[in-house]
Amino acid sequence: MMDKPPIEEKTREEVEAERKAKRAAKQERKKAALEKQKLDGLENQKKSKESSTESTLPIDSVKVSKPKPDVSKTAQKKQPTQKIETTKKVINVKSNKNKENIVVKNVEEIKPTAKSVNLVKKSTGPVTHKVKLFNHLYIDSISLLTENKLKINSGKVHPSFIKLGVQMRTSVVAGSNARCLAFLYALKQTISDFVTPEHKSFARSFEEHLGPAIDHLMACRPFSVSMNNAHKSIMWHVKRLPHNISDGHAKEALETVINNYIYVQIHMAGKAICIAAQNKIANGDVILTYGYSSLIERILTNAHSNNKQFSVIVVDSAPWYEGRQLLHRLVRNNIKCTYVLLSATSFIMTRATKVLLGAHALLANGYVMGRAGSSQIALVAKHFNVPVLVCCETYKFTERVQTDSIVFNELGDENDVMPKEQWLNNRYLTPLGLRYDVTTSDLITAVVTEIAILPCTSVPVVLRVRPN
Repeated sequence: MMDKPPIEEKTREEVEAERKAKRAAKQERKKAALEKQKLDGLENQKKSKESSTESTLPIDSVKVSKPKPDVSKTAQKKQPTQKIETTKKVINVKSNKNKENIVVKNVEEIKPTAKSVNLVKKSTGPVTHKVKLFNHLYIDSISLLTENKLKINSGKVHPSFIKLGVQMRTSVVAGSNARCLAFLYALKQTISDFVTPEHKSFARSFEEHLGPAIDHLMACRPFSVSMNNAHKSIMWHVKRLPHNISDGHAKEALETVINNYIYVQIHMAGKAICIAAQNKIANGDVILTYGYSSLIERILTNAHSNNKQFSVIVVDSAPWYEGRQLLHRLVRNNIKCTYVLLSATSFIMTRATKVLLGAHALLANGYVMGRAGSSQIALVAKHFNVPVLVCCETYKFTERVQTDSIVFNELGDENDVMPKEQWLNNRYLTPLGLRYDVTTSDLITAVVTEIAILPCTSVPVVLRVRPN
């Protein structure tokens, strides 16, 4: 067998020199790859800028930049690779300078149009002051005002309804009972001035005549539940009038219906509720109430006239401060009163022995719809074990079911919440004034009605028994 040739062993210095050579070669490769990437990126930028400027530049500027790429092509054929790279860089710098000058001119030409766009956006800014969650509650007041002007000028709306619409919009007439009474009195005046056209029945022609007036009132402010129920009851009697009835007899019949409705459903019902609620007021009681309610005022003044010794805590809240009206009327009758805001409810509730609240409506699921803040009063009273009595006539009961204050509500005027100068030009600030909230049935002890003192869950039974 042949012996293997001896392997020459490398010294330590030779091994270190080989390693250094390999590292230097790797670094050179990396540098070459990075330079290639940079050159590719510059070429791509050049192409994109050329494509963008060709659409905006005039024809003369494009003609000037044409011969430059030809020089680079001839340079690529004649010179070696290193010289080609340097020439490319020089050409790119020159072409970029020319393009920058042209782009600056184009931007200066475009600037005035951008200013006009900004002006248009600023002018349309105030229209976008809406909360998206309550977007369905906003009303296009401008279009409604124009429609109302056309209806008023055409003579289709009775002057009594025009006057009522202005009073409701400016909150001169506020509250469920006051609005319902004003609506019924306006309806009486309309009936007395109505003349049936020839060859038409009274019921159909009057219903057509009343439509524009109802639309006008709805545009000024949405109907309350009490107004809706009163309107349905009166129209139920109108539709059941005989076809051959004369105008005089029809007007007398409808006026008696309206008078009976006012006397029975509002005045006598309020009197019966006053008697029932006074029996629950004892000497030494501290009664807490919220906002203003004509029925609560009547209960407290009658109880004081019957020589019952008690004091009242009036809780109020922004932006309308309706409790001040109740405070002035109670103090005028020599009733001891304390006035606080809604934020102090948890502090003042420790002194109260009973809570009396008014109601806008009672829903079929037993929930109470009242002015915004009533649910907070009931919740704090429940925490301190203070009984909550809601005083409400049965003509405010409705078959509608509602579990929150979002689906159906009414928006107040934004200028009442905050001055217009503070929010009109600020697109990050939107005032919101909800008029009502919904209180759950478990927070209410009982409902005082003209029938009896009932639990909230008995609303469907009353609706079933109630006539019409």
